[in-house]
Amino acid sequence: MYVTALALWALFLIGAVFYTRRARNPNMRPLAAYLIFAAVFTLSAFVIFAAIVIVIEAFGWGEELDRPLAMAAFLVAVFVPAIFIARWQLRKPPHAPERPN
Repeated sequence: MYVTALALWALFLIGAVFYTRRARNPNMRPLAAYLIFAAVFTLSAFVIFAAIVIVIEAFGWGEELDRPLAMAAFLVAVFVPAIFIARWQLRKPPHAPERPN
């Protein structure tokens, strides 16, 4: 399951190059938009993945993730919220530095 999650994460980040060019805030540079999206997506996916694994292991349901349907549901539960969080961060306008008076 961990190899599948890692492979899907890498494939998604490759595809995210094209998504971030289209979905970014117009005031943001394309490379900056991609790096923000990739960093936020990776961090939020890691936190959600770890939290769900801790809960699953605490209840002793670790073997259930060996089934394909359970694994797919787990990966959807990890990646979909991470995509929404990263997209929200991507569309925020960049902050202008404050100028001293």
